Amino acid sequence: MVKPKRGFLQIFIQLRSRWLPWILPGLALLTFISSWAAIYPAAVVERFFARFIFPRLSHLAGEFADLAWFSWLDVIVPVVCVLGIILVVRRKWLWLANLAAGLYLVFFWTWGLNYHRQPLNSKLQLDSSRMESPAIVEFARRAAVEINRLYGEKPNPIDVSNTQAEAVRRVRKVISVIDGADWQGAERIKFSWVGGPWLRAAGVDGLFNPIAHEPIISRTLLDVERPFVIAHELAHVRGYTDEGDANVIAMFATLMSQDPAVRYSGWLSLWLYLRTPETEKLLDPGPRQDVQRIFERARAEQVRWVNDFQRTLLDWFLKANSVDEGVHSYSRIVLTAAGSEPFWDRFR
Repeated sequence: MVKPKRGFLQIFIQLRSRWLPWILPGLALLTFISSWAAIYPAAVVERFFARFIFPRLSHLAGEFADLAWFSWLDVIVPVVCVLGIILVVRRKWLWLANLAAGLYLVFFWTWGLNYHRQPLNSKLQLDSSRMESPAIVEFARRAAVEINRLYGEKPNPIDVSNTQAEAVRRVRKVISVIDGADWQGAERIKFSWVGGPWLRAAGVDGLFNPIAHEPIISRTLLDVERPFVIAHELAHVRGYTDEGDANVIAMFATLMSQDPAVRYSGWLSLWLYLRTPETEKLLDPGPRQDVQRIFERARAEQVRWVNDFQRTLLDWFLKANSVDEGVHSYSRIVLTAAGSEPFWDRFR
């Protein structure tokens, strides 16, 4: 007896059931390879994603992020960990791969593609003569003068809620000037019970949760640190993935604020990159004590091996996403600050 040949539909159904579970892992792998190879044209990403598609995604994600007073990271991490353990115990490797792939695809296509946008420096006016060593020394002197003056002008204690609202408003203003795009993204600044201990041990002041688009800061930050750190994380909220670029956005936002406490935080944070043994003596006792308090807090909280691991992991992650400088991109703020100073007024 001759067996009937299988029909096309039956073959298709069998193939679909065999390959369908691999679609998400395959797409995630393809996305990672294409990101690592940097095949996305920066001009196209800037024009169509960063300035058109992303603001709409960010607005929707921001509404979701701000719904809760708690950090969504404190929900996501335990749920993912429990699911991961269950899948490992039951040896559901394909399900585990799909879970990881799904999270990566959400991360990349709702925010991570911004790693391939045009560099911030290409959008700024810069005076190269101000970026040379003698000019940097003079810039540090001017920074010390501003810090000493603002120390006496800022309220004591600093109103944290007011400075937070000002940081949100100022970052939105800076982004609208640079990109010509203005939208309401996530604005509620959060703390994380799950991520907090790691942040402190790793010496990290804040992080951006790209799955829920929420800005998170360390609970133990000093009042003089908070405005700049909040502005840095809000720059990530608005699509500036590069750590150095986020620092520069935070600098423009804080230094051009009308609030003395916010300006003081900006100058003091910039000073941490500018300070040298020669310029340290330019600070008055009050600001010098604030710098010392910042370092004492960091030393008391950091665990060396956690800090080293975090730095290595972040360096690898940034380089894998086309940030060639890795963690050294943080310090780019010094040259950009000095070179762009004549043009700061546009960010007021």
